Amino acid sequence: MGLKEELAKNQKVIIFDNSGMGESNVVSPYDPISMDLMAQDTIALVKHLGFKRFNFLGWSMGGRIALHVTSDIPSELELEKLIICSSSTRPSTTSYFENLYNLPKPPDPPKNILELKDEIMKIFEKIEKYFDDYMFNIQTYLINLQKYNLQLIVHLRFSVADILSKLKAIKIPTLLIHGEVDQVNLIKESEVIAREIANSKFIPIPKVGHM
Repeated sequence: MGLKEELAKNQKVIIFDNSGMGESNVVSPYDPISMDLMAQDTIALVKHLGFKRFNFLGWSMGGRIALHVTSDIPSELELEKLIICSSSTRPSTTSYFENLYNLPKPPDPPKNILELKDEIMKIFEKIEKYFDDYMFNIQTYLINLQKYNLQLIVHLRFSVADILSKLKAIKIPTLLIHGEVDQVNLIKESEVIAREIANSKFIPIPKVGHM
């Protein structure tokens, strides 16, 4: 049983993407996307669904969006509890993302499946064998490469969105969960958030990465 099913035992659960993330698209990589706009989209969705009171769980970048929502929640909405998993208040500065920024320019599309696999391994060998297991045909390769470039652009835009100064204003009960060996967002990021939010509880998970 997954987290969604577990949570749905006692409450209604809504899972959604933001623009340009997951299965949601944007018209082009240069459409206006920012952390503040994603927070506004989230609030608009809550209002559209007719909720007045709700809990919010955000993972990784979703956690940063959740912090933006919480720091500027409209008076007509009541956020009762906040859960932040494996997140931070700023873009990652770990070697994981440095490797992404330093990747070479993608080659021309491979002509066959063997060439495809060879090219993937050469270009993305630093990214935890993800592409070796995930991409098996040229069409999927190109689609995911385009999506990956978009996410990098979005990530760079978020580099100015640091809300650390707003965290002390968050008063709602907040649970922070973070894997101790997370190499994308280091656990010290959640430790900082926990110190800034007075009504918070921090749970480190041993031997767990970017869960």
